[in-house]
Amino acid sequence: MSKTVKKFLLLIICLLCAVPCLNSNEFRVSKNRVAGRSFNTIASNAGYRRIDGAKQTVYRKGKSSFVFNTPRREFYFNGIKFMPGYAPEKKLVRRRWYWRKENDIAISNSDWYSTFRILLNPASVPRHKVRTITLDAGHGGSDTGAIGKISREKNITLRITRRTAAILRACGYNVLLTRYRDNTVPLKSRAAIQRSHKSDLFVSIHVNATANRSIRGIETFALTPADAPSSHGKSELKRNPANVRDANNFLLAYSLQRALLSRTRAADRGVKRARFAVLKDISAPGALVEVGFISNPAEERLLNSSAYIEKVSRAIAEGILTYHRTVARSR
Repeated sequence: MSKTVKKFLLLIICLLCAVPCLNSNEFRVSKNRVAGRSFNTIASNAGYRRIDGAKQTVYRKGKSSFVFNTPRREFYFNGIKFMPGYAPEKKLVRRRWYWRKENDIAISNSDWYSTFRILLNPASVPRHKVRTITLDAGHGGSDTGAIGKISREKNITLRITRRTAAILRACGYNVLLTRYRDNTVPLKSRAAIQRSHKSDLFVSIHVNATANRSIRGIETFALTPADAPSSHGKSELKRNPANVRDANNFLLAYSLQRALLSRTRAADRGVKRARFAVLKDISAPGALVEVGFISNPAEERLLNSSAYIEKVSRAIAEGILTYHRTVARSR
């Protein structure tokens, strides 16, 4: 065998065996295509140990963890539920740094950039000031919202909004409300109020309802990214004005959901995406919270309790404060 051939073979062996140093602070991903869509795969997730179970795939690093229940759409990060645009899939994928294939979780490119990257590094979201906050009490006046056995949504949302505003003002924020009493405010006017005052955050407060009276819990929505499917709907090609703040919208929704679950111990229905009218046209980061089900007898009683309204109001204020602290540290 000639010296040239020997050198060539030695070079090939070195390239196959070489393993680059990994950044311990984030997942290292490689791009693949699954079902015609571009995906990222959590491959050799630096610092995160993968545990494959019969029904779950867990990535763990210290107290931090991702839990996937493929083929189900939702996943959990540190115990909190999320509903991405596309269901994560377990696929046989090729690692970028050597030619071995193995099963890993494939995450759509849009979900990676709009969700996973922010969870892994919240300080990466754009920085901005938070001085003025617009709180939107859902429904009002002739629009009662959901109706329970003993109460109406419009009255519960107004009580929570007023109390949350008082807490935030005590913290030094300037707080505006889209309505201060039981009056009708059109959906488009709510976003217009935020824009006209140039407030720095927008949070819309609602109460849920469904025909199934056993369903309960809290869920928080951020605006669906452009070209992605909503949690309970189809993709939409139109890009809405508020999509320019997708990263901040998601971080705000996550901060609110985490605070609400921590204070109320309610059932976790997840951080979700939707194209709600009040979120499409705002000029600041925004989110919509559904603080419970008026159709569930137990939750309706809680939502009419002054003590529980205090818990929910303080949780919303805490979520906003957490968000503010995070973006203040952003690069």
